[in-house]
Amino acid sequence: MTMVIAQHCKLLPFGWTGVWLFYVISGFVICRNLIAEKATFKPASLLHYLSFMIRRIFRIIPPYAAYIIICLLIIRLLGRSEPYRELPFLATFTFNWRMIFSVEPQFSAFGHLWTISVEEQFYVLFPILILLLKRDRAIVGLIAICLLAPVLRNVMAERMAAHGWDSGRIAFGVYASSFGQFDAFALGALLAHFEDAIRRHPRFATKMAWLALVVAMVYAATYIGINITSGAHGIDAIRNIVSGVLYGEKREVFVYVVMDLCAAATLAGAIVGWRVFNLIEHPLLVAVGQVSYGGYLLHAIVLLVMGEAIGSLFEPQIVPIRIVFFLIAWCCTVAIAWLSYITWERKLIRYGHKISERIMLRANRRPVAASV
Repeated sequence: MTMVIAQHCKLLPFGWTGVWLFYVISGFVICRNLIAEKATFKPASLLHYLSFMIRRIFRIIPPYAAYIIICLLIIRLLGRSEPYRELPFLATFTFNWRMIFSVEPQFSAFGHLWTISVEEQFYVLFPILILLLKRDRAIVGLIAICLLAPVLRNVMAERMAAHGWDSGRIAFGVYASSFGQFDAFALGALLAHFEDAIRRHPRFATKMAWLALVVAMVYAATYIGINITSGAHGIDAIRNIVSGVLYGEKREVFVYVVMDLCAAATLAGAIVGWRVFNLIEHPLLVAVGQVSYGGYLLHAIVLLVMGEAIGSLFEPQIVPIRIVFFLIAWCCTVAIAWLSYITWERKLIRYGHKISERIMLRANRRPVAASV
């Protein structure tokens, strides 16, 4: 959340990598919970899938719907009507595809919601793989996703180029596609399957970190070489190497492989308890982490309102002013998200868990013959 806010305040060009870190962590946490659930309540059935979806619905949709309603009120105050056309796609969690295939500009406060669509599409498909397949087959499926996703990114880029899309649109199309980015979730899920082994063998995390570093260096060296061969000099030689929206010489295929490996290595280090991660156990950061989803949703509208309020007083070219703008935006975002969380979100989350528990108890009482 903080990385994304910093990027949108023009302070952190690599803030987009926070989304990929979130994808990997999300795959890990969701898979970890499903594995524990599957071990507790056997055999797995469609009721287990329903239980999972109920928990996700009560966690994700209420703040998401509330944010969209807030945006609609602000849109009305601004006297604009164009953003209303985005509502069907926001409501069906297909907004990423809307942004990919539409050439019309989107409402700025909706722009980041494509990531929520990617996440929800993952939630629809992924639990079936984990719940209804045996462990070995699920692992094979996850490895297959990790191998096939880069191929899919390449195929998507080639098809979009064949249809005459410009480079920027192709780059964003790969960036925001869900199926093309599922390898990030799959890597996190694989770590969840091998979490106990990773804890028993902490050196695995170190080896994974070295692997990520070597892959990142090879990737960077390769494209620096390509840039130099193309006539780039000085600072231009290191341009267009690490960015969320890239296209050309297969950058759109491999940049996400590098990011996924770096995020997975980071997560593996957290699993084995590298000292550098002791900081995230601080109560303040834990509290921010609890409201980070709401903060991620809200930050765009906070930035929009601040921009409208400050107007010409804001000079984005001046770095100290950008830093002040970021700090104010971050504090406002976290404060509003925290207030929302403690007043009503937390209650709905607990209610969703209660419904989920009832479904799980019912599933556990069903005869084996009735299970899938």
